[in-house]
Amino acid sequence: MATNILEEKLREASCVGDIEAVQVLLSQNVNLNSQNPVNGWTALHWACKRGNEKVARLLLNHGADKNVRNFKGEIPSDICIYLAINELLGAVVTKDNKEHQGDDYEFVPNYIRNAPLNPQVDVGPAGIKQPDLLSMPKTSLPAAQNDELVLKVKVQGSSDPDFIEIEIPRWKLTYDVLLKVCCDELQLSESQVERIRKLPNTRLRKDNDVRRLVDFQELEIALKCNAGDKSNNCYQSISACKDQTVLY
Repeated sequence: MATNILEEKLREASCVGDIEAVQVLLSQNVNLNSQNPVNGWTALHWACKRGNEKVARLLLNHGADKNVRNFKGEIPSDICIYLAINELLGAVVTKDNKEHQGDDYEFVPNYIRNAPLNPQVDVGPAGIKQPDLLSMPKTSLPAAQNDELVLKVKVQGSSDPDFIEIEIPRWKLTYDVLLKVCCDELQLSESQVERIRKLPNTRLRKDNDVRRLVDFQELEIALKCNAGDKSNNCYQSISACKDQTVLY
């Protein structure tokens, strides 16, 4: 049962384009060629149908079978109208492809019928169980199902000297996620950020750097300065004024 749930999670993540969830599920050795028991669609079918090129590329790189047929006899390229994805599949867009443009599925999953604006698939620790954990007594299961890393962050050179605390699920610790959470909490645009610094003097550059962070580590967001600004404490305003720089 747990395996079937994770396989459906993979199809859902591929459909809505949640590449982070797809990466997590692939790391758990979920069968990426599993088929929905109602319509026979695989994760690759959904990625191709919805135009999620990055997901389709990731699935193919991990061994997704582009020749699996759904219960109507269609392989992923048969239902794909996107040129870039069809090139990945070694196919071309044809008249038959274009006939499938509408979302006229006989079976419509809930994640299509009631799709959120910014869909994300929950594949956290509560949804991913290793076989050895399933066989353990309940009293032996890890107590913290939603283990989060708490970090302290502020903007370099801001007039507000205080840190704020942010939380990131430990299973989702990547540089991109850290950057997004920091920007959301500080009301910044990711394009404004020049670097993330682990205080006092270490620049974070990749996922492994982020995974080594510990609770309540202090981080500093350094923002990009205008080319003519020589100040070391350049704090770029997030107001509507384009390229405005405020110095404190």
